[in-house]
Amino acid sequence: MFGFHFSRVDGISMSPVIPDGSYVLINTWRIKQKLTPNRIVKVQHSRYGEIIKRIEHIDNLGKIWLKGEHPNSVSTAEIGPITKGDIIGIVNLTVKPSSA
Repeated sequence: MFGFHFSRVDGISMSPVIPDGSYVLINTWRIKQKLTPNRIVKVQHSRYGEIIKRIEHIDNLGKIWLKGEHPNSVSTAEIGPITKGDIIGIVNLTVKPSSA
């Protein structure tokens, strides 16, 4: 899929940066060129399904390590490394719910 789409965020793992119930605009165009630490990405994870996390670092083998923002988020070690092919897109915009 190329272009943009909205996704709804369910859960607190990215709070307070992206609160539960927010919508995020996902950029799926030319994402491989824009992957850098601290970017927030949408990923198709083999264990957790579609998740939104921040890139913590990219190791020397090109594996991408992710993290959540909330202290109760799944840890970087539990998520494990992913590849560029697992990334659906980059979060370009967050629309927070009115209660946030």
